[in-house]
Amino acid sequence: MNTGVGRAQSGSSCPPVSMPGVVQQVMGELASLISQRHAVVEVGRTAETLVARGPEPAVKQIVYQVLRNALEATPLGGVVRLTQHEREGQVILEVSDCGCGIAAGDFSKIFRRGFTTKASAKGQGLAEVECRLAELHGMISWESPTRSGRGTCFTVKLPAAAEAQSQAHAPAPA
Repeated sequence: MNTGVGRAQSGSSCPPVSMPGVVQQVMGELASLISQRHAVVEVGRTAETLVARGPEPAVKQIVYQVLRNALEATPLGGVVRLTQHEREGQVILEVSDCGCGIAAGDFSKIFRRGFTTKASAKGQGLAEVECRLAELHGMISWESPTRSGRGTCFTVKLPAAAEAQSQAHAPAPA
């Protein structure tokens, strides 16, 4: 399994953002692409209170780009899986596709601005994702299996909003 990581280095205090809400909005915006590709997007169950910290437009841009890349990498009629959960003060979004995976020669290039494997793209997507995550104290990592030659999973981690963390650790009402 080959993996890569991009880590954020800067950021500031940000407002809370409902991750299930952002995912729902992005799914709506990508409905045409999902339909064109005859794709199935499986969204794993999540708590309605899953809240990340960050300006909503930046979080939405991250989710949009990672999901769009997965849809474009998946063959017609393929499945994209999206899961969301919180662990250790981080909101984690995992997006897996069933495409051909990332070529070994591209491992070190995928976050470079201007790099693309698509004929009609500009290669800005993952570079922008990494930039937005840097602003939000987040990170992105990926796995692309080489043995099976199928699929890639991108994992995005964002800081959980403080109220979501305090709710998760608050004692149950008596």
